[in-house]
Amino acid sequence: METRQRTDPRATFGRALRGHRRDALLTQGELAAKAGLGVRTLSDLERGTSGPRPATAALLCAALGLGHPDAERFHALARAGWRAARG
Repeated sequence: METRQRTDPRATFGRALRGHRRDALLTQGELAAKAGLGVRTLSDLERGTSGPRPATAALLCAALGLGHPDAERFHALARAGWRAARG
């Protein structure tokens, strides 16, 4: 299980999301509200149990205020997580 968590793109995206949220000094509830998402959705994404839809990743990127190149990396991780969730 731990190996899967390290290599699963959803988990990688989740760690990045959590890091950006913490860097922004936001709680899950605050970020969820800013992005127009549910807290459970955000929690699932951070835990790597679900992959982000492209539109969700865009909402999170905007709510976090990520600039280039952070936004580019964030979207690349999101695309990999979304593919893993669908595959």
